[in-house]
Amino acid sequence: MSALQNQSSIATKLLKLSGYALTGAVFGFCFGWLFIEYVDLQVFDALRWSDLVALVVALMLVAGGLSVLAASRNGRALAAVTSADAPAGPSEIRDMRLQAVVMIGSGLLLSAPIAATLAGNPAPVLTLIAIAVVFAAHTAMNLSLWRRGDEMIRRVILEAGALAFWIGQAALFAWAAAERLSVAPTLTAWDILVVVMGLYLVCSMTVGLRRGLT
Repeated sequence: MSALQNQSSIATKLLKLSGYALTGAVFGFCFGWLFIEYVDLQVFDALRWSDLVALVVALMLVAGGLSVLAASRNGRALAAVTSADAPAGPSEIRDMRLQAVVMIGSGLLLSAPIAATLAGNPAPVLTLIAIAVVFAAHTAMNLSLWRRGDEMIRRVILEAGALAFWIGQAALFAWAAAERLSVAPTLTAWDILVVVMGLYLVCSMTVGLRRGLT
């Protein structure tokens, strides 16, 4: 019986991943078509490679947040997504919606400096102040999630953070050594931030999938 349950669990996870991939493909196709059709590609001449990576990560965060919002429309829908035995209660739905807002906020924060750059950066000081205010609210929501989260959620956050830290530390050490030896180009703080954000996103998805939360 346990073997059958294990196979069923693996099949369910594969089915979810297929659904995520299909949703991402449709979303990416629509976004790409609109992008090519209506956006002047010359505005991207001023962008770095890290800006393009940041836009991809920001899109993934916003799309993930919107999917969480859709899944948290009621207790039964949330239970189906998380493979829970019983429908989610009001507090669980509230926490999932707050998590979705945090994810969307992360995407907006990551894309805000790029959007300001593409707009010609008309008011850099005001933009920085606005980012600081949103970041403060974003941090408060993260702390609220941590305090209200159960042991599993906290475990996933800790494991994802530890995994991202060790992988990022090893990669940063290797790059810093190569940079000091004039073998690799110099990275900016923005480049490092984008890589860390992307790495943490991948680690969170990996740990969440392993724990059955994705």
